Amino acid sequence: MTVIKDRFISREEISKLLWGMINDISTHSLSMWLKSKTDDEFVVVPRAFCVLVVSFLERQVPQKEHLLFNSRNVLGQLEEIKRYL
Repeated sequence: MTVIKDRFISREEISKLLWGMINDISTHSLSMWLKSKTDDEFVVVPRAFCVLVVSFLERQVPQKEHLLFNSRNVLGQLEEIKRYL
């Protein structure tokens, strides 16, 4: 299982983001900034997209059970993901 660790971005970098923008900060700009500051480890996507992907995968598990190494483990991992959402 992959463990998601916290990343820390300095206040100075956040300040540069705030003062470097002419207008409001769009979610796209914020996403690209976060991605760049975490070496592409973190990205921002709409929550609805994540919910749809998890829902799709949950429906696939029973159909693909014979292909999965441990379908209960897969379902457990999907439950962990849902807790983040």
